[in-house]
Parts: sequence; structure tokens; C-alpha cells
Amino acid sequence: MAYQTRGRDPLLDSTTQAVIEKRSKELLGIGLVVLGVLVAMMIGSYSPDDPNWMLASDAPVQNWLGRFGASLAQPLFMIGGVATWGIALTLVVWGVRLVFHYGEERLVGRIIFAPIAIAVAAIYAATLPAPAGWPHSFGVGGFFGDTVLSVLLTLLPIGVDFAIRLFSLIFGVGMLALSAFVLGFTSDEIRRGWKLFLIGLIMA
Repeated sequence: MAYQTRGRDPLLDSTTQAVIEKRSKELLGIGLVVLGVLVAMMIGSYSPDDPNWMLASDAPVQNWLGRFGASLAQPLFMIGGVATWGIALTLVVWGVRLVFHYGEERLVGRIIFAPIAIAVAAIYAATLPAPAGWPHSFGVGGFFGDTVLSVLLTLLPIGVDFAIRLFSLIFGVGMLALSAFVLGFTSDEIRRGWKLFLIGLIMA
């Protein structure tokens, strides 16, 4: 004997589900913005003299996120140098995009390439001279940038100065292109942004 079963109505209608999904993305965006700001605070207040898991010290912690921030900032800065700012930038930009629902559909397909963009930025930073008073044994691109650049310099049978300038150009362009891709920018957004920049420059 066959029994007929009536389809069960969904607990929430499609309109309510859409609203909940929209608000969830906005909450996730706010969370990413807050996390990005915290990462920026951690990196911005980084000090090599802070006590961390690599340095036992009774000195007061200068990092704005306390000992936890100092312990996390130390390895990040050692590996990637100033390129670690890309972590904060990526979190904030995608957080803003989710809050305003602007290009949110590109999140997963773009943000997974963020580590590559940060790595390229570290190599580019390694081609730049360290500023006066730089307190580290590694360059501004961290140990990763210095190591990769050193390997690349041994591969080209040309002068070191010219090779550094060449790699600076290559990785600088690559950093900009990858950063624009990772942050979700499209060609139309880039063109509009460039126009706004030129208008602002002329007005200034």
C-alpha cells in the first residue's frame, strides 16, 4: 500500500532566509574589520624588545595587545617583515566589502591567494634598503624575503645592483597586481579608482 506524504513547509520563508544570510555576512564583515584593526595594532606597536616566546625579559610589554600580541608579532615580523601589514589590509578590505555587499561573491576565490601576495610583497620589500635605525639582522622583507632574494640573485649572471633593481621592478609590479586581485578589485573598479585619484590629484 502506498502512502502519500504532504511536503513539509520550510521553517523559514525565502525572504526571511535571505535577510538572515545578508545579516550574517554583515556580521562576518564587521568581525573581519575588527580582527584586521587588531592585527594592525599588533604590528604597528611591535617592538623587538618585547618579551615573547623567543625572548625572556622583565621589561614592560609595549605591544598594544599585550604579551599575546608581542608573541604573535615577533614570528610574523621575522618571517615577512613589513609585508605582514598585508594581513591587516586583506582582513579590513574584505570586511568592508561584506558589510556593504560589494563584490562579496569573489571572497573565497580571491582571498585564498593572500599568502602568495604577501610572500611577493616580502620579496619586493627585501629589495629595498633598510631605514636608518633598523634594529634587526634581517631586511624589511623579513627572513623569507631575504632568503628568496638571495637565491634569485645567485641565478642571474649579472651585477648585483642591476639584479636588485630588476627584481624590485618585477616583484613591485607583481605585488600590485596580486594585491588588487586578492582584495577583490575588478578592472572596472580599478579604472574608476584611477579616475577618482586623478580627479583628486588635479583638485589638490
